[in-house]
Amino acid sequence: MAGVHNAHFVRRNGPPMQAKLSFSRILLTSLLSFTALLLAAWFGGRMFMEGSRMPTEGTQRLAGLSRPVDVVFDARGIPRIYAETDADGLRALGWLHAGERLFQMELLRAVARGEISEIVGPAGLESDLLHRQYGFARRIENDPPQLAPEIETLLDAYVGGINARIESGRPLPPSFALMGRTPRSWTVDDVLMLAYYQTWYPTTLVQRLAEAWREVAKAGGRPAVEWLKELPAWGIPSVPAQRMTEASNTWAVAPEKSASGHALHASDPHLDYTMAPGLWYAAGIHTQQSLDVVGVTPPGLPFVAMGHNGRIAFAFTVAPVDLYEVYRFQRSTEDPGRLVGPDGDFPIVEREEAFRVRDRDHPVVRTISTTRYGIVLDQDDSGAEVLRWAGFELPVARLVANGLEINRAGNFESFRAAASDMGALSVNWSYSDRAGNIGYVQSTPIPIRQHETFYTTLEGAEPTNHWRGFVAADQRPHSLNPEQGWLANSNNHAAIDSPWPMPGFYKHLRMRRAAAWLSGGNEFTAADMHAMQMDYTSERALKWKDWLAGIAADTGRERIAAELRAWDGVMDAGSETAGLFALWWQFLPRHIFDDSELADWRIGRTLLDDWISLPPDDFDLATMPPDIAAQRALEDTLRHGIRPLGAIQTLTIAHPLAQAGLLDAWLNLSRGPIPIGGGPGSLNVTYHSFDAARVQLTARAGASMRFVMDWSDPDAFTLNLTLGQSGHPLSEHFDDQLEDFLTGTPWTVPFDRAEVARHAASSLRLE
Repeated sequence: MAGVHNAHFVRRNGPPMQAKLSFSRILLTSLLSFTALLLAAWFGGRMFMEGSRMPTEGTQRLAGLSRPVDVVFDARGIPRIYAETDADGLRALGWLHAGERLFQMELLRAVARGEISEIVGPAGLESDLLHRQYGFARRIENDPPQLAPEIETLLDAYVGGINARIESGRPLPPSFALMGRTPRSWTVDDVLMLAYYQTWYPTTLVQRLAEAWREVAKAGGRPAVEWLKELPAWGIPSVPAQRMTEASNTWAVAPEKSASGHALHASDPHLDYTMAPGLWYAAGIHTQQSLDVVGVTPPGLPFVAMGHNGRIAFAFTVAPVDLYEVYRFQRSTEDPGRLVGPDGDFPIVEREEAFRVRDRDHPVVRTISTTRYGIVLDQDDSGAEVLRWAGFELPVARLVANGLEINRAGNFESFRAAASDMGALSVNWSYSDRAGNIGYVQSTPIPIRQHETFYTTLEGAEPTNHWRGFVAADQRPHSLNPEQGWLANSNNHAAIDSPWPMPGFYKHLRMRRAAAWLSGGNEFTAADMHAMQMDYTSERALKWKDWLAGIAADTGRERIAAELRAWDGVMDAGSETAGLFALWWQFLPRHIFDDSELADWRIGRTLLDDWISLPPDDFDLATMPPDIAAQRALEDTLRHGIRPLGAIQTLTIAHPLAQAGLLDAWLNLSRGPIPIGGGPGSLNVTYHSFDAARVQLTARAGASMRFVMDWSDPDAFTLNLTLGQSGHPLSEHFDDQLEDFLTGTPWTVPFDRAEVARHAASSLRLE
């Protein structure tokens, strides 16, 4: 599910690419002046802000409930909602979401609607233009999703809870006062719009890799396309028997390989974790009707996204299947306002969009062009480039309806029926249950392609370049109880011999590590699952360290060569060898790809493992032989000195308003920089950005939460967030999970009500 960490923008030759402008930098350009700080202090300062914290004990009024609802909080602020009806349970969830995450929800709604410029000013215009192009809000308004009466009732209840908090008369969270913003009421359309936005957001998480693949295809032509198509073949399949999967990190272990004799299940999806609060809000919803589930919820949506219901456990991670196509259509010779498609001419439809911008007297007006095949990326006198996305063509309501059905599912069949049919959501689901089953389901709406010319622009008038619909939901990949006794996926392509073309942007390094773990034992415990999640051993380091050692030895650096050969490949923050390897890997692609036909040598960094492992025969973008490049990269590294990895790679987590230094000092809005280990090749992953001028790695993404389930004892289920439950900087739950996250200390979240009561820190009644 989406956060508001980064905007993504359309570029000319492909789908939306990752922006250079982060969301935090957008907010930095907003109105937070010293005057605003003085006003905030004048009108009550910290005492006023304390009054905006969500209560966790006593009795609170929540209009619309059919019966009182009890909420029990544990010591980490994780609530368990006990209600008579599903509607009452979701009304309480909406109230809790708004109580702890209202400003986060406000930003996300504004981003998805293309209205963030109203809050942050001109810096948000590019983001707004992109999201108006995609038209998330416009589609919900012009083509309302068809909701079953029960779903509509539940959504009404959920937004009623949000609005009850907004209209309660209690002070709003301090971010609203400091930004001079009052939130408007929420509607069912807002929830549906966010659901639609969430089907698009996962496709943006692999855009660094997608951009690299498309640029290589552009620079290398047809031979490059063929090389890219072959890359998945050297990966380790995740699901046996011709099944497909891809994910951040998730795995399930069958009872025969478990010390307890019950299934084990672990998940740690990877997202940007640099902005506070984190994406997920942990909660349990327990009603007398049909909901009895605990896990992580995305504020703004009314269900548990990942967790368990006492019968089944479920988790998902992004499937980087290519759900886009870019076409070049020629203009009609008879009418230049029309383009020529496979079935004749069709119009370019233009509309004006007005963008209200903070501190400007008049709206900014932009023209957006669309066609029946998708949005217009670029056009000239001869024609236009049009982007097709699966989400333009698939229903929105199923994400919400089937999200709730997953929460209610009691076996693999009911889970699969819901998880495989979620509109345009492209994720891979992992599954386990109390009966000892483990399974996998892919929700991706796989386009039925008639061509294999991937990662490049296609001629729009050619009929075979267009999709023939999507693979039916009941035919999408799934697996149940494989003979090997485990299932795992870590961003790898697992269906090399799929009956359908499955272009995508796959990775393989972490899958090798997961397979090594899971293939090497038969008595796994929950402790082993935690150890896997915290494993800093890098498959990249294990693969290439001996090469680097040879380069060091050849250049007379015997001590470094010996240390590299003896190194276990663990990217520990205190390891100087890990620091040496991490920097060497950053310098290496510049020497290999500088002055190549790629638009930027940094693009080569994304495909470096593949390029060195399987160098192409029919084209070459490298400008220096690998051994010479490796030697020069080592010299670059040593020039800056050998340092522990933690001195080079750090994590900083900050509230959006922390960019105002005085405000950060006043409210303590940021955490870090924190030395951190890991890398892209370790199960405990750390994705980073490299600042060549400072010779520093800045951690930008990793595990957004971790859960582990041993079905021998559901009350021992553990769940950890990155930072904390609350978005309120003065709450004790703003960052009280950070230390556990960094050290890998699991937090127990029991299921049985008696056990929940035994772990309770406070209780609240809503009536």
